[in-house]
This record gives sequence, C-alpha cells and structure tokens, in this order.
Amino acid sequence: MSFTLISIDNYIEEHLKNNPEENEIDLRERLNTALADYRAGIKCSCGNDIWVVGSASVGNACYTCITGDSYPDDVYEIESAVVRRKDARGRRHIDDIPRDKIAGFFDDDGYEVTPSSVVKAPLCITCQRDYDKDYMISCMMTRFDQQNELIFTCNDYLKLN
Repeated sequence: MSFTLISIDNYIEEHLKNNPEENEIDLRERLNTALADYRAGIKCSCGNDIWVVGSASVGNACYTCITGDSYPDDVYEIESAVVRRKDARGRRHIDDIPRDKIAGFFDDDGYEVTPSSVVKAPLCITCQRDYDKDYMISCMMTRFDQQNELIFTCNDYLKLN
C-alpha cells in the first residue's frame, strides 16, 4: 500500500474531471502552497510529514490525521513531495534489485534492512518477547523504525516476570 505518484498538472486535470465546480487557479495555488510547506519541513501536528494533496483541501496534516486510515491505498500524492532518500549507508533499494532476487527486510522507503545492524534498545532486554522467536522480526523492525527516536516505545512490550 502506498501513494500513487502524480504531477501537479496531472492531478489538477484528474481532480477537475471529478470536481468540475472547483476553481483551477485556486486549486493550483493551494497545492503549490501545501507543497512549499512540505518542502519547508512543516509537519502535521502528530509529527509526520504532511500529505500535500489532502493538505491543499483541509490544511496541513498527514494522510492518517486527514483520513483516519493508517496507510494510503492507491491514493494520489504529488510526486515531488515523495523523495526517495539518499542511501548513505550503502543499503540497496528494492527498485534496484531484480525481482527474483528480492528477499529479506525493507524499511518504509524501500531500503534493505540488515538485522545485524539494528541495535537492541535497553527496554528490550527486560521484555519477554525478546526471548520469543515468534516476535523476532516484529521486534527487530520496531527497533529499526525507532532507532533515531529520543524515547523508545513498544506496543508489544511484556515485562519479564
């Protein structure tokens, strides 16, 4: 599940087909303002990146806060608002790997995650799940997702007895 990337011009064309009463100049201005806000680093009140297409209609907020859904499923986003981050650590991107060779774990941006590179958070040492092989992957990806956070939180945490 992810955004369907589209240029501003193509999005405006699609949007006006479905909403003929919409003013094209106003829509373009709102999209450009939301895109400028995104590029300036303005975040949703929850801390996530804003969703440019949605923010143009309801104000700066992320996809989840606007729709209530966790992940976009075939929903438009302006292509210049979705930037594939540079891979400074030599990890491969899923798009650069032949389809028949894809295996392992990948982050939300499509970069390969090597389990041995994920540092165990101190909280994990006191968790029953840390010793449960059924939680190994979930725990590793939770630690990876939060590796740069100041405070580590885990919804699956179960204190050792």
